[in-house]
Amino acid sequence: MTIRAVVFDLDDTLYPERDYVYSGYGTIARHLRDSFGRREDFQGWLWNRFLAGEYKRAFNDVSDHFRLGLSDKQIGDLVSLYCEHSPEIRPGEGIVDLLRQLRGRFRLGILSDGRLPAQQLKLDALQIAQFFDAVVFTESLGPESQKPSPAGFEAIAAKLDAPHAACAYVGDNPSKDFVAPNTLGWRTIQYRFDGQIHSHKLAPRGGQPQIVATSTQEILAAVMEG
Repeated sequence: MTIRAVVFDLDDTLYPERDYVYSGYGTIARHLRDSFGRREDFQGWLWNRFLAGEYKRAFNDVSDHFRLGLSDKQIGDLVSLYCEHSPEIRPGEGIVDLLRQLRGRFRLGILSDGRLPAQQLKLDALQIAQFFDAVVFTESLGPESQKPSPAGFEAIAAKLDAPHAACAYVGDNPSKDFVAPNTLGWRTIQYRFDGQIHSHKLAPRGGQPQIVATSTQEILAAVMEG
């Protein structure tokens, strides 16, 4: 069936997620400097750990390394500050031009996991909401609705008024992005570019993308096929 609706993931698809991480670490670093009156390079330390693949429990570890003595509540406050900051991010290379080419030919949507309000703040910062006919953040659907659940895909297809066989999904993470849309009959496209965080992860059974694109023009070609 001819594709009528194209749905994008947000993080590491419409923009490089590492830019959000760097922006968030900057916000945390400023907060720590102001709170403790210290001038250590908190952002640089966090960023170097991130580049080494060590980003879980980042705020616990920064507290331990710099001997800040943060309580569990203070760590939780840092997580909230990170998720609620207004990020300094911009669309990935060629994304705005791609959306302009797709707009009018297809119904366009965003389907993304991630915490709120962080996901909405990211979309606001990117200034691309005007291209999309529908947006679904899976957290708003309930705790069991994150990918690989099909719930988000069913919701966005309904919002776009498109049958599953006429939908395409563009994402980055093989471990969760493609198994549900493959099962539902969508066309699935993994978008790969340098610096992505999750693109190397293994896909579960039935979760391999049907197409791998390494440029926005390859995404365009993939959705125009058939």
